[in-house]
Amino acid sequence: MARVIFCLLFWVNASLAIEQSTLSTQLLHAHTLHNHLDRIEFLNSINTHISESKNLELKVDFTILLAKSLDNTGQGNQALHILEQMLLQSQENTLQHAKTRLALGKILYNNHDYAASETHFNNALITVKKSADFTLHTKAINDIANLYHNTGRYYEGINLINRHLSNFEAQLTPDLLPELYHSIARLLEQVDQIKLALMYKLKKFEIETSLELNDNEKAGTLYAIAVSYSDIGQYEKAVNYFKQTYEIDKKSGDLSHMGHSLTQLSFNIHKLGDQDTAKRYALKAIDAFKASKSERNVAWAQHNLSLILTAQNKLKDALKLQTDVVNVANKAEGDYHLKNRSLLQLSRIHYLLDNTQQAKHLAKQVLIQAQKHDFNLTQIAVVKMLSELSAKEHNYITAYQWQKQLSELEKRYASTNLDKELAYVQNSLESLNKDILIKNSQLAHSSTQAKLTNSQNHALMILLALVLISMIFVIFFLRSHSNKTLLSQKNAYLDQILLQRNKLFSQIAHDLSTPITAAKLQLEAMQYNISPRDDENLERLDNKLGDINCLVNDLAGIALLEEATFKVALEKQCLSEFSAQLETELPMLITQHTFEYRFTNLVNIDAVYIDPVRIRQVISNLLNNAIKYTHQPGTIAVKLNVTKKSFELIVEDSAPTISKQHLPHIFDHLYRAPNLATTNTSGHGIGLAIVKQIVALHKGDISAEQSSMGGVKITICLPHTP
Repeated sequence: MARVIFCLLFWVNASLAIEQSTLSTQLLHAHTLHNHLDRIEFLNSINTHISESKNLELKVDFTILLAKSLDNTGQGNQALHILEQMLLQSQENTLQHAKTRLALGKILYNNHDYAASETHFNNALITVKKSADFTLHTKAINDIANLYHNTGRYYEGINLINRHLSNFEAQLTPDLLPELYHSIARLLEQVDQIKLALMYKLKKFEIETSLELNDNEKAGTLYAIAVSYSDIGQYEKAVNYFKQTYEIDKKSGDLSHMGHSLTQLSFNIHKLGDQDTAKRYALKAIDAFKASKSERNVAWAQHNLSLILTAQNKLKDALKLQTDVVNVANKAEGDYHLKNRSLLQLSRIHYLLDNTQQAKHLAKQVLIQAQKHDFNLTQIAVVKMLSELSAKEHNYITAYQWQKQLSELEKRYASTNLDKELAYVQNSLESLNKDILIKNSQLAHSSTQAKLTNSQNHALMILLALVLISMIFVIFFLRSHSNKTLLSQKNAYLDQILLQRNKLFSQIAHDLSTPITAAKLQLEAMQYNISPRDDENLERLDNKLGDINCLVNDLAGIALLEEATFKVALEKQCLSEFSAQLETELPMLITQHTFEYRFTNLVNIDAVYIDPVRIRQVISNLLNNAIKYTHQPGTIAVKLNVTKKSFELIVEDSAPTISKQHLPHIFDHLYRAPNLATTNTSGHGIGLAIVKQIVALHKGDISAEQSSMGGVKITICLPHTP
């Protein structure tokens, strides 16, 4: 009887073992299916047998593969659901629980829920560090590094992988290194260390070749190498590599991979100038990503299509498409790479359409993000565009300031790149020295082979030194060329300023000579008793001296502007007291010139932070300007108002007005509107320039427009708080 029971138990165990072996074989077969829909269908066909199995590891592997396939076909919610169920089932087994948690974090990462993803990754890492599963430990490190890449924390990711490579160098076998090399290369690319990234990609490809992997397994590395060649401007070589990966992707049927290869092909062919071919690839990429239901990737492919349409001068089509891309990028939290590229392209399109204000607004948004995340090349591109925009608006002072900042950025980038190139060469030499030591130990029995190796290494070091010298020469040449260009622009700007100054001083000399001659003649007439020394003649003399005083004040204003000596002392100012003083003082200044005066006070807050002395100077300059150029009898109005964000000062007057084409320039240094420059009033374009500088020091805004009263309306907006 005991023998019968023993045989029965043996048969049951053998049957279970055979069943488990069969299920494992079927799961391995599922891994070989590259079409995700076919894989899901096959996995569903064995789902019942897997559910009945008592092998938790088999269940976990099955669930992870099914979840990955569902996510790749746009069924992310279903993928999350089955992984969360498995997370509950695997609580008793620490290792399988950690493996499930990593997979759940990966699905959340793919669907841009980075905060929840990071929580799962970190919890899994804590668990696997305590276990003996070094492979899973390395996978967790790699997943966290990829998360840092997509959330813009590039240096954190680089440091994380470097520590792992350093601390566990002996344990990192060839089958674990490729993914680490791939991740650190992606991170290095984001901080402009392109050549160092390429070095890691080539190392990865070397390992994969030695492991004799098939084309599908090596396609990702070929794609990454092609990206690096594209980043360093070798577009023809990049196109050849991307075509190889696209052919492999077509065989596998992976729509997502096909979309990425097509997107890169369209971009690099666009760079080579063949826009029609590039457009065909871009449209194919969009179709592939739409089929794989990836909104973010569709946006990326549409961004490339926008570049192509811009190159074909189809700016309105490009604008509509790029606006859609920006809307998607804004929803992808942490995806700064797509967001910055798409915003910069949208700004460039507005610039080409002469929408300068919108272009400037978008460019400044990109600059803030680029500075925050240390995107050097993006900063250079944005500042260059802002300089061009300012020059286009004839705002040469601002253009010069942007050019100066551009020069500093290019110098810093060139210096940083030189350091990176040196680090690249040093890393190459260190890696080479390690290889030399290994080969010397392996080939110690052959002195001839050792000499040959040393000779090759010597030649390589000479080659590396030559490459380094060449790079230094190129950097020096580019920096010299940049400095020459900047110097030429500075000279052109200075020539223009000197021309304005000479014209101004010639005008002031002429303006000074008239009242001085008249005053001198008046004095001589009174001195020789030709004219009586009465109040009427003394008043005429006083008027001439007043004209001279105005001209001297203009000259003082020029000095202040050009030396940039204006300063403001912000203090808390009671608005009711300030407005009451204005309401008392201003009528006397205006009505003595026989102008009608209107004062409106709509202030409803207690205080603002301003420099009251400078703001009175602003109001005085604006009123003097209105008095000079307003025809009598006329009207001058002053209005005080408060909005949610600012304290407003509005000064407007009656005819004459200024044409719309000249209004944006009336605050420029030494500028006088042509239709007003022929009036008999004195003034040389200084007062409004001083007003603009004082408002800028208050971090406020100033604008001018044609007034409904027939003259000019000037609006100043000052922030409530400093």
